[in-house]
Order: sequence, then structure tokens, then C-alpha cells
Amino acid sequence: MIKRFFVIALVAMVAVHCNRKPEAIKTHLNVAVSVSDSLDNSGNYSGFEFLLFQKDDPAAEADTLLFEVTDSTGTFEAIVEPDKAGAYPMQISRNGRILASVTMLLADKDTITFKTEFPDIQKNLVMDSREIRALKVYDRVDQNFKRTMVYAANGEIADSLLPGEFLKWSDLYWQVYEDKSGTFASKFALESSMELLNRVDRKQMFTKLNTAFGEEMAFGLAITLGKDYVADAKGLEATVAYLDSVRSITENEDIEKAIDQSIIKLYYDSARVDKARELLAEFDEEYNEDSEPTFWYKNMRFDLKNLAPGMKLPDYEFISTEGDTINNANMLGSPYVLEFTIMANKLYQQQYDKATVIYQMYANEGLKYFTIPFDQSVNTIIGFFEERDRYWSIAEPPSLNKKQLADEFNIQFYPTRILIDAEGKIVRKYVGEEFDDIIPDITQTLTKTN
Repeated sequence: MIKRFFVIALVAMVAVHCNRKPEAIKTHLNVAVSVSDSLDNSGNYSGFEFLLFQKDDPAAEADTLLFEVTDSTGTFEAIVEPDKAGAYPMQISRNGRILASVTMLLADKDTITFKTEFPDIQKNLVMDSREIRALKVYDRVDQNFKRTMVYAANGEIADSLLPGEFLKWSDLYWQVYEDKSGTFASKFALESSMELLNRVDRKQMFTKLNTAFGEEMAFGLAITLGKDYVADAKGLEATVAYLDSVRSITENEDIEKAIDQSIIKLYYDSARVDKARELLAEFDEEYNEDSEPTFWYKNMRFDLKNLAPGMKLPDYEFISTEGDTINNANMLGSPYVLEFTIMANKLYQQQYDKATVIYQMYANEGLKYFTIPFDQSVNTIIGFFEERDRYWSIAEPPSLNKKQLADEFNIQFYPTRILIDAEGKIVRKYVGEEFDDIIPDITQTLTKTN
């Protein structure tokens, strides 16, 4: 899946919400509701209320996009004008009772026909639109691909044939992307195609991705897959140049902002801390001057000030499962990893086998590893290791001041890991799927130590 935690929101935004246009988005809605003769044979289908709303902030009140009531024929027509294209909830009520809730895909210049019969509105519902038809095509390809992967997982497809399967399905997704241009299905198909190509032919992925910037989803993929490809092939400066070139071909401020964030994060991860701070100051001046600083900005500002590569790790202390006191002072002389997580976290569970392999690879070379669990219940921790072997030390929960640790190490996502060198200095902080990058950093750290 898409890597780098801070752009997940961007990709979702570009995929679903970010089709910004100078003019308002307009979706035509045609509704027809009937009532089963067994309930009412009067032919009067009035009084069905349709409420379509949006709620960008869970804590805020919902904004009404549409409120219409059917006449005696059970019909109405309306134009819906949301601020942005996307999926929106709609409630259907009659006589003060909610009868059904459905999701409406609102896109510019699309027409949605909505037909159903009371009392089983959900079961009898038939909806049609350009977007719905396109999604059906995408879903057929996607379901068949998933079925193929089940066959592969069951050993019914030889491993040697999988690269060819990935290429075949990537081409099928790409065809949906091209045939259904401008729809949500096209966005999803582009992402699926690029993800598969990234597994087996990254050069082809990069080439095709750079032909797809007519679709805004391509910008999100450039910030992740494209950026990673250039970084692995050519290094930091070439990657920044690539992102700058991508930025130059969009007028969407949200995408420009996300690319600027990505460049700052690149410098931060590469221990170019002074450059990252310089660019963050420019980012603040450009985007935050007249508004409350964003979560991303405050998070990056904190890490650059307190947790940047090369800085001394903040003070901490805990008791390990072996009864040892672990703190900054007594860990000097050994490179180590501090891992902050909740054992129930799905990503952590997925990464545990990889963490085990990494520890077993480097423990004999002097790497130490500690997990600091933030679980509310000790039983959750015990249960986790009833199903898995444990190879390294765990911090004893009674010895932890969780709030202090979360504040000092700026733990916003789980799992978060920090690699520390033998001098007690931060090598890098890894959040979520950034764990994929830790192996070369461990190797370099151990080489310097030994």
C-alpha cells in the first residue's frame, strides 16, 4: 500500500476529494420512490424525505447539501452542488423515521438515477450513474485479481509465475484507468496498476506514472512510489529535483503543499537538518501565515527541534522484563532501537516477523532492541506473546510514564521506532511503514560503531 504516513491523507484527498475546479461541482439527481401495493395501493408516494449532508470534521455539525421531499408521484429532481467531488451520506426518512442510509458518489456533470420501493428501500434500491458504471468495471477487475491472489496464497500458482501475473493485472487496471478517465474508478485503477508494477518492474512503473498527470491521483503516487524510485536510483538531490518538477505542473495548492512537505521530510530523514529547518520556515511563511498551523507542521517542527538526526536522545528510563534499568546513560556504547507501540496495532502485528528477522540479523553485531508498550491492559501484552516468540526486552508497564514518553518522543502514530547510535544520538525516527528503511541505517550505524 501507499507508504509514508503523512501522505496517506493526501492520496485519499486526491483520490476522492480534491477535484477542485473554479466553478461549482454539479451533480444532477433524479429520484423515484414507490410503495408496495401490499402496504398502500392508493398510489400516493409523497412524504419521503431525502437528506444529503457532508461532515468534514467529526466534531462539527453536518452541513446540509440537499433536503427534498417526494411529491405524490414519489419523485423529485435536484441539482447537488458540493464543494468537492466525493462520497457523501444520504438518509431517507418518512414520518420522522429513518428508513435507510446510502452513500452517494457526487461528481461534476454526472447524473444519478435513484429508484426504490418501500418498505425494503435498501434491498430494492437501483442506482445508476457514470461513476457507478465505472466502479462496476473496476470492481470486476479488482475482484478477479484478488481471487487470483487467493489461488497464489494456496499454492495453486507457482511463485515463478507471479511476476507475469502482476504485469498482466497491472495492464488490466491500466486499461480501466484509461477507459474510465476522470472517474473515481480511474483513480483507483491507476493506483492499483502502479502498486503492482512497483513490485515487479519499477522502471516501467515510473515511466507510466509520469504519463498520468492528467489524473490528480498521479501526484500522490509521485510523492510516494515515484519519489522512492528516484531516491533508490539516484539519491537525495535527484529526488528533490524530481519532486520540484512534479510540483511545477500542478496549480492545486493542496498538492503543492504536500510536495513541499515531502521535500522537507526527505531532508529531515537524510540528516540534512539545517536545510529541513530552512524549508520549514519557508513553508510556515507561505501556508500558515493567516491560519492555525497544521498538525503536520507542528509535528515536523517538534521533531526538528527535539528529535532530529544527530541530536541527543531525550532522557528516559524504564525497567526491562529482565529487571534491568534502561536509560540514556547506561545505554551509551551500544546502538539500539526504541520501539513504541500498542500490541493490538495491526501494522505492528504485520511487521513483527520482519522486526524479528532484523533483530536476529544484527543482535550478534551489537544491536539492542527494546519495545515500549502503550497498551492499557497488561493482559494484551501477555496475550500477544502467547502467540509469538519474544526475542528482545520489553519495558515493564508499571515502570513507564506513558504520557511523558509520548510527549518527549512525540509519539503520534503506532508503531514508532527510533534508532540510536552508540553515542546516544538519534540516527532517525521511523513512523509506521517507514520501518522499511531501517536496515541500511542499522548497517551504517553498526559499521561506524565497529
